[in-house]
Amino acid sequence: MILGDLKRNHVADDKLWELVERANQLTTGSYGSWDENGPVLVPLMERILAHAKEKEDWLVYFFDMSRLFWLVRRSGVNDLRRAFQLAELFHRDNALHVGEQAGSSAQEWRVQVTAQILGFYLGYPQIDDGKIQHMLDIFREFHERYGSEWNNGDYQKVMSLAKLNRDKELAKEAKRKLERGDYENWCYVCYYGLQMIGYYVLCEDPEGVEEMIGRLCERVIPVKYRWCYNLCESAKEEELVYEALLDCLKIGRSRMFARFFARWQHLYETSEAGGTNVTHRVLFHSLAGDWSDLKERLRLAEKDDQDKREGKETPLDCLYWSLCWYCYFQMLERQGTGTVWMKLGEDESREWTCLEVTAYFEKQADLLGEQMDQARKRFEYDRVKRTYEECFLGVQRDRG
Repeated sequence: MILGDLKRNHVADDKLWELVERANQLTTGSYGSWDENGPVLVPLMERILAHAKEKEDWLVYFFDMSRLFWLVRRSGVNDLRRAFQLAELFHRDNALHVGEQAGSSAQEWRVQVTAQILGFYLGYPQIDDGKIQHMLDIFREFHERYGSEWNNGDYQKVMSLAKLNRDKELAKEAKRKLERGDYENWCYVCYYGLQMIGYYVLCEDPEGVEEMIGRLCERVIPVKYRWCYNLCESAKEEELVYEALLDCLKIGRSRMFARFFARWQHLYETSEAGGTNVTHRVLFHSLAGDWSDLKERLRLAEKDDQDKREGKETPLDCLYWSLCWYCYFQMLERQGTGTVWMKLGEDESREWTCLEVTAYFEKQADLLGEQMDQARKRFEYDRVKRTYEECFLGVQRDRG
C-alpha cells in the first residue's frame, strides 16, 4: 500500500485519515494496481497533500509528497509535468520555511524528497549546473540538520550525480555516507551494492567491481539485510553485470567494458525468453552474436523514438538509447541486413536503409548531447559517444 507506513495513531484528523485509507485501498496488492489506478490515485494524493498542509500534519505531508513524487514517475503513470510541479511546490515551501518545526520522522521524509528531486533533475538539460548545485546544497543542509542513518541511503542520488560528472571527490563523499547507512528498510543490493559498483567503475578499479559482484552473488552481506534477496530483481549476477556494463558506457570506461564483457559474454549469447525488450540489452546480445528477435528489436527502436518525441522519457535516457540504436543499426548493416521496415519520426512506416536509420538516431543523440554539454560542463558528450563507438563498433578516434 502506497501510504501503508502511516498508522491511525499517526494521523489526528479524521478526514485526512479517510483519504489515506482510500489511497491504500487503491494500492492493495501488486505495483500493477498503482499504475492501473493512477488516474484516480494521483489526484487523490494531491488532495492528501493539500489537506495535510492545511492541518499542518507534516508527517503525512512529506511522506505523501515523497510517495507521490515516486508514483508520477513510474512508467505506468509517467506524468513528468506533475513531477516538475511537485519539485516547484517543494521549493516554494522551502522558501516559506514550511514544516521546519516538524518531528524527526517527518523530517526524514523531507530529506528524502530533496534527494528525489536532485535525482530527477539529473535527466533534464534545462536544469543546469547552477540549479543542480543549489539542489545538492539543499540536500546536504537538510541531511546535516535532519537526516538519520536511514537517510544515508539517499546518497544514492549523490552518487548518480558524481558518476554523471565523473566527480571522484563527490563520489567519495557519497561512499562514506552509504557505508554508514541503515538498510533495514532499503534494498541493500540497490542502494549500496549497485552504488559501489558504480563507484569502482568511476575510480577505474575493475577488481573492486568484480569483487562487489561476487560478494552480492554469494550473499556476503550483513545477515539483517539479506531479506532483500527475496524481493530484489537486481540481486542476480546477470543484473549486476548489466549495471556494471551500463556504468562503463556512461562514465566512459571502454577498457573496463571490454574486460567485463569478455568475462560475462556468455550471459548474452542466447536469446532471452520472451525476446529482448530492453534497449541496452539488445546491444549487448548483438555484440555477443545473438541476432535473434529482429522484429521485436525494430519495434523497440520505434517505441524509443516515439517516447522521445512525446516527451515520455528523460532527455538523458533518450540520449543513451539513441546512441544504442546508432550503434545497433551499423552493426546490423555489417551483418548483411541492408534495409528494414520501420516507422520513425512523423513519417508513415516505410523501408529504410540501416545506414539511414543510423544517421537518424545519431542526429537525435548529437542534439541531446549538445544540450547536455551546454547545461553540464562536465558531461562530455563526445567522450560518451566515443565510448559507445569503441565498445560496439571498434572505432578508435583521436582522444585529443
